[in-house]
Amino acid sequence: MDTQSHQPNPPIDLPAQAYRHLIHTLIALLPPPVTDTPEATLVRNHAAIARIAALAPVNANEAELAAQCIAARAQAEDVLRLIRLHADDIKLVIKLNAQYAAMVRTSLAAHGHLLREQQQRRKREATQSAADTDEWTRHIAANTMLHALPTEPEAQPAPETDPESHVVENETTMRRPTNRVIDLRPTPPRTLNQGVKDGNSVTPDRVRLSH
Repeated sequence: MDTQSHQPNPPIDLPAQAYRHLIHTLIALLPPPVTDTPEATLVRNHAAIARIAALAPVNANEAELAAQCIAARAQAEDVLRLIRLHADDIKLVIKLNAQYAAMVRTSLAAHGHLLREQQQRRKREATQSAADTDEWTRHIAANTMLHALPTEPEAQPAPETDPESHVVENETTMRRPTNRVIDLRPTPPRTLNQGVKDGNSVTPDRVRLSH
């Protein structure tokens, strides 16, 4: 009896993909650096990643909360720079101060949510069975969502074609349908009287057919 070894599908590193997507999203949300150079942009990105790592996220949910906290904090710092830059414009400074306060509140709220999530996780990790259950739940949820993704793009329906477009331009008239009407009425018999002229019987050389 031949036995075939079925190799499992290659595992998908879902956390790594989630982190990469999160970093790209974070970079798009960060304010531009003061100096518009590739070096300054690289320093900004590395600083944001270091701040996220300092919050010690261990899963995708905690990493997203940490990224929200850092992005809002970076926005607040950029608004604070604008306040100092436009210190003479009182109306603009008042608006910028409101934006700065809103960004700080958003950053603190995301940080507080992250701390609560981490505290709940540590409590559950104290029990090995609960930790195993959480890991299995994450595994099932990730696989279910991955299988729900289409493996191939959906095929677009073929455009409807006009039947007249299939007629070849060089088609001869013999192959094309004609509208000529054919007369199917019976033809009356020919008589010899049609050829008589002045008492002489002659053979008619032209016979008329009534249609």
